[in-house]
Amino acid sequence: MPSASDPSPRPRPLVLLHGLGQSPIVWQDVVSALGAGRPMTAPWMRGLKPKDPVGFDLAAAAGGVADELELQGIRTADFLGVSVGASVALRLAVERPELVGRLVLGSPLVRPSKNSLRMQRLAMRLVPESKLVDAGVSRPRMLAVLDALKGFDGTESLRQVTAPTLLVAGGRDKAGIAAAQQLAGLLPDSEVAVIEAAGSVLNADAPRELADLATGFLDSERGRDLSRG
Repeated sequence: MPSASDPSPRPRPLVLLHGLGQSPIVWQDVVSALGAGRPMTAPWMRGLKPKDPVGFDLAAAAGGVADELELQGIRTADFLGVSVGASVALRLAVERPELVGRLVLGSPLVRPSKNSLRMQRLAMRLVPESKLVDAGVSRPRMLAVLDALKGFDGTESLRQVTAPTLLVAGGRDKAGIAAAQQLAGLLPDSEVAVIEAAGSVLNADAPRELADLATGFLDSERGRDLSRG
């Protein structure tokens, strides 16, 4: 229990899981906006590290994050993930619920439509190689992630998630808003927030707004006034 001189319980560690085509360094602006009030870690996910064999498995990526937390002595954490990082966090919430306190998920890739996957594959092929090199990722690795998600349907298992969840979408990402609303119907304890000026890459498009939403949700019993313009 906290002492009389320190009435506030220490916040849980926050695990930052990057998105498709990103590396952990993408969280730098979000971390600055969150401040130094809580411990944070931003691991590479298994199958996305530059030296990993090309190929991706959602369960293996989630298991790798769990192993990393165990090595750091973290027994329970909150998670902030975008894109495939959000999907990995959800997988952990299903398979290792004891590890998961609260979830903040931006544009999770859960049961994406065939058309959505086709459009994302096309977008990945159009990204200049130099930009991928700067981010520390590769085109084959990103395409492998999309291929791995083709047959994934976690809708029934998502009903088992007990962690309070904030689903965040960008106002310019209409497909992301629809997906967040669909997920909110599956997750027992969830709500949706929209950052109006952002697209689908929330941690890069609107790092401060995402950090503000995450802080409000993680630090309160239930978030309030969750829309940001």
